[in-house]
Amino acid sequence: MATARLLTRRSLFASRLLALPSNHVLRRPVFSALPPPALPHRKPRDTGRSPRMFPKSGFEVIKPDVPFEEETLPAYESTLYYPMRIGDVVGGHYQVVAKLGFGSRSTVWLASDLSEKCTYRALKVHTRNAFYDNEMRIYDHLRRPIPQEVEDKDIHPGRKFVRHLEDSFTLEGPHGQHAVFVMAPLGVSMDVFLTAHKPGSLTIPDINEALLFVVVSLDLLHSADVVHTNIRPDNLFTSLVDDSVLTKVEEAEATTPSPRKEVGDRARIGHLHTGQAMPLLYRAPEVILKMPWGKPIDIWSLGMLSLQAWTLLEPKSLFDIPHASLSESELDAQHLAAMTALLGPPPKQFRDRSEESAKYWNEQGVWHGPAPLPQNLQLADLVTAVDGVQKAFFVNFLQCVLTWLPEERLTVNKTFLHPWLHSNDEVD
Repeated sequence: MATARLLTRRSLFASRLLALPSNHVLRRPVFSALPPPALPHRKPRDTGRSPRMFPKSGFEVIKPDVPFEEETLPAYESTLYYPMRIGDVVGGHYQVVAKLGFGSRSTVWLASDLSEKCTYRALKVHTRNAFYDNEMRIYDHLRRPIPQEVEDKDIHPGRKFVRHLEDSFTLEGPHGQHAVFVMAPLGVSMDVFLTAHKPGSLTIPDINEALLFVVVSLDLLHSADVVHTNIRPDNLFTSLVDDSVLTKVEEAEATTPSPRKEVGDRARIGHLHTGQAMPLLYRAPEVILKMPWGKPIDIWSLGMLSLQAWTLLEPKSLFDIPHASLSESELDAQHLAAMTALLGPPPKQFRDRSEESAKYWNEQGVWHGPAPLPQNLQLADLVTAVDGVQKAFFVNFLQCVLTWLPEERLTVNKTFLHPWLHSNDEVD
């Protein structure tokens, strides 16, 4: 039996969110990469509303031999994905109304909860071969109160900024079972947000407010002894104030359906870890050099996130991040060269922690790696969008979170208290 699969409504979803007035979207980052706690399977509820009928024709049909979306991924296998269709009712009361995204281990769908009035949920449908045991373990770990919550008898403020699981169930597909996570839908990612705004369109307080939400979220995770390892703009999302934009997405799918094709984890618990972690372009130096690593890599990521957010204030980049099309070894070399140019050579104490260091620096700490060393520049010379006290605060903040020695980076608590994150336009 032929199955119709839909192209994602992500671009429509994102453009409509960005077009809304600011009071419709909270600039409040939510960690999406961190999986939700394992909750007991909930029995299907009686639906309070009847399922909606979606068009069976009138849409563009993509040729069978033309790859699209998840089919373009290198390791794609059709039998691994659940053949979801718009209009399907799954989990007893979730009617799928639009496709939001896809990846190598899952697809994400917008669903209307028929047991509630005008309520939407995001369904993350895993592939058959997806390994999510670690996700479940971390979610279960985060369900437990941290020591601060026990002592204060109050909920940590970071919990409302870290995405959680609302429900879970299993779908029986034609080739096996697929785990489904049910979560609240989110708005646009910080990556999309940064791309959509030109330099000068946001103020320093706007940027710092978003960074503070990230710091508060990290405080919860680190207090629970969890290292996120994957903090980057496309894993931080705005949250929605109401469902109005989601209603528009559903209506768009009902009136102008998407083209169709007819066809037959990363977070870690604990203090110290080894092995690869973090996206290539955001890797801390200790990860690149195969040293043991822990919570300080999240602080490094926060520094890199701050550098990317800075492009909203002035167009030039403060950190020469190499091109992602390079091989991993070439990327590592260029990445370390850029770090050396900006931070100066790493101290011997750091270099001695890994034999890999000898590939890039000699005994005196002079660069001799396979990539050319960019021109040495001081952070203070690169920052031109602000001056005076604000400039001093920002440069000092970067110097405190982007350090070679992990133990010299600020902790989450000290990061939250840094004056740069609390500066405003009135500071001279």
